[in-house]
Amino acid sequence: MTDTLSDKWLSYLQCPLCSQSLEQAGGEKDTGLYCSTCVQTYPVVSDIPCLIDPKTVDVQAIFCKQYDALRKKEGWVSDQPGYYEALPYQDLTGHHTQEWTVRLRSLEWLLKWLTDTFGENRLSILDAGAGVGWLSQILANSYDVIAMDVNIGSHGLNAFQPLQRPYLAIQGLMDRIPLANDALDVVVANASLQYTAAHHHVLQEAHRILRPHGCFVVMDSPVYPNKHSVDQAHQRTRAYYDKMGWPDLAARYFGIMSDLFSHDEQFTFHYYRRDLSTRDHLVKKVRSWLGKSTGARFPIIVGRVVK
Repeated sequence: MTDTLSDKWLSYLQCPLCSQSLEQAGGEKDTGLYCSTCVQTYPVVSDIPCLIDPKTVDVQAIFCKQYDALRKKEGWVSDQPGYYEALPYQDLTGHHTQEWTVRLRSLEWLLKWLTDTFGENRLSILDAGAGVGWLSQILANSYDVIAMDVNIGSHGLNAFQPLQRPYLAIQGLMDRIPLANDALDVVVANASLQYTAAHHHVLQEAHRILRPHGCFVVMDSPVYPNKHSVDQAHQRTRAYYDKMGWPDLAARYFGIMSDLFSHDEQFTFHYYRRDLSTRDHLVKKVRSWLGKSTGARFPIIVGRVVK
């Protein structure tokens, strides 16, 4: 790791197995991080500490390889020079221009909300499920940012090379965040919460690592009004992944029910956006009143810590 990121963030990192603090393996940088309690060394790959259970590394690598292949087929990832640097302001491939326009609107909302809520304070932010890290890249202009994802490949956290990253990138899981208690001000789950089964565990982990004034922001993830809608989404997802040739990926997609945010005692949640647009939201409400399938909503929800 670079000196700046290592010295700045090492005290925030913890062992994903026992939650104890870590130290430089052998007292040297770039050789890994060591947990003296577990007697376990975690590698550092391209300046990315790999803080997941070592027993799951091979399984996660297979998932990431399959997921990259699918996303490449869909046009969400690209080897085109400058593609990731341009996001979300421009989709150089032209495959998902409309979707990236939506992501840009969400980004603009987030930046304004952070300023309105916290002023000019230099916040510590976790980008949970960061993907390639485009959001971290932008947030790091004003804040101290950790980008966390399970994918550390060229279409994951290593899409931006080490010298391009003004933030710390770590490999980790959202339901087992390898960060210390009360470490951060804001956790952002941007289009990522649907890729973990243990939604309640994610809320617990976010609550644990947030300071008493902290907030958990959920953006651009599909949220369903009831279990029937979730089950329908699972069926559509399985059929889609089967058609695309990666049926195993369906096991890594999990619908989010809206009551997740209404029945949690660790956060007080507030909806800042109910759907992609007012029209989208009204159409789905009418369909719900008529007893028809409504599909997912794409809200922006902020949970304020209750401690």
